[in-house]
Amino acid sequence: MKKILLASGCSNTDENFYSEFHSDLDTSWPKWPELLAKKLNMDYVNLGKSGAGNEYIYTSLLNYIARNDTSSIGLVIPAWSQCQRKDYQSGWHGRWTNDRIESKGDVFWWTRKSLDYYVSFQILCERYNLNYLQVQMLDLYQDWFNGLKPRLGDKNYSPIFRYTYPGDVEKDNKKILKIINEYENTINTKRFIGWPLSYELGGFSLQKKFIGHRIPKTMISELDNHPNKLGQEKIMEFIYDRLG
Repeated sequence: MKKILLASGCSNTDENFYSEFHSDLDTSWPKWPELLAKKLNMDYVNLGKSGAGNEYIYTSLLNYIARNDTSSIGLVIPAWSQCQRKDYQSGWHGRWTNDRIESKGDVFWWTRKSLDYYVSFQILCERYNLNYLQVQMLDLYQDWFNGLKPRLGDKNYSPIFRYTYPGDVEKDNKKILKIINEYENTINTKRFIGWPLSYELGGFSLQKKFIGHRIPKTMISELDNHPNKLGQEKIMEFIYDRLG
């Protein structure tokens, strides 16, 4: 029996992703977990969900690991999202929904909370002796500083509108770098693609590094910067190469 590649993430991972900007576009091309599993001769379970934040990504993996035979899991990969997103469950079956921006807290608290999920995930995998690789798929906090673009359905939507960060970006960015450095000795950096997350510290996100203008024709369009078929293949190839 083949081992399972277990993955979770946001829209860049979601098997059922569809483009808000191009509703007639067929986006059923294979996503990176499926491509990677095929490359590794594994089966796969893809828990990715569009709009997901890091709480959902961590909890979805935790629940699967806790409720299934861990001997069947060959590799676990969380593709981490943005820190300001809010995930929550409702109803008897615990249906997950999300908000683009958490209504409480600030970027410092959001960043710490995400970093705590990263550490907890690492401890979880080590506890169950699971092979794992963490991936920073989206910029963790930078888009919040730079001014988030609204979603298509937002009341403030226009192609050029951005939410404005309310604080001092330069001063607050230095504080974030200090927070990240606090986790340097806790995170297994050899098993984390993108660490230490900040470009100033030498980190990166896969979205910014491999999708868009750096590699031509890897995103859906200028309006929709999600990875297209080629973009998904490039993400898979980089993760595969890092697996050695």
